[in-house]
Amino acid sequence: MSAVIIDNQVVHYEVFGRGRPVLFLHGWLGSWRYWYPTIEVVSEHFRTYSFDFWGFGDSRRKQTQESIQAYSDQVIRFLDALGIDRVMVVGHSMGGMVALKTALSYPERISRVATVGAPIDGDSLSWLLKLTDRPFFADAFARLPWLRRYLFGFFLGETSDPAVSEMIDDSVKSSANTLRYAVSSMWRTDLRPELPRLRVPTLIVHGGRDDIVNPNQADLFENVPMAQVVMMPRSRHFPFLDEAEIFNDVLVRFLKAGGAPNPSMPVLKRKPQPVQGD
Repeated sequence: MSAVIIDNQVVHYEVFGRGRPVLFLHGWLGSWRYWYPTIEVVSEHFRTYSFDFWGFGDSRRKQTQESIQAYSDQVIRFLDALGIDRVMVVGHSMGGMVALKTALSYPERISRVATVGAPIDGDSLSWLLKLTDRPFFADAFARLPWLRRYLFGFFLGETSDPAVSEMIDDSVKSSANTLRYAVSSMWRTDLRPELPRLRVPTLIVHGGRDDIVNPNQADLFENVPMAQVVMMPRSRHFPFLDEAEIFNDVLVRFLKAGGAPNPSMPVLKRKPQPVQGD
């Protein structure tokens, strides 16, 4: 376990492997830990980093209010603290929204960006997440750890990862305010007007059975030249756990590619291109 002080707040992070840097960003209720099965594969080719957003996992919040903008700033401050000039970023769900926001705002710092199950228009979030925008429900999640464990277990679905209990344990570390402010910011963020400014190669992955973020978010990239979209029809909200082998192959090929989007990978034309196992 490593930690760095950013804006007088402790940020927990982990690092594995050697090579060009890749930063993994987790989603709401999560922590760096659920990326570990993917990191194990990617770190064979790259130097991987992953940190806990302020208020989640083992990163404690003192004064920074949780928001997509604040977490995007945290990404840049983390890179500055570790002396990383440019990085490839992979983000899931809320972390995907943060990753895309950062790539749009700081294209000189982000060389490639991949999002997984990410809301581009915050209204695409399921009603279940939107409920926690209300203090009553946010407080209930905070007071009832078993409810949060059940909810995160539902989000994860069936997974063979032996560390699933640790992932679920991390889901109960956030306060009611963290849960509410983060969802509120996601819900009220709309990156659609900014997509024409996207200047870095981008991979968009969605599970066809995602019931947390509407998979129709993939359609928003139909006319974005720098983006390629991969739909995984059998996956729900965690394609990197649901169909790990396929996901890892797609991700590693994207990260290894140079320059513009790789024409050998599925690219969105009129409809998202599905990816299936043999």
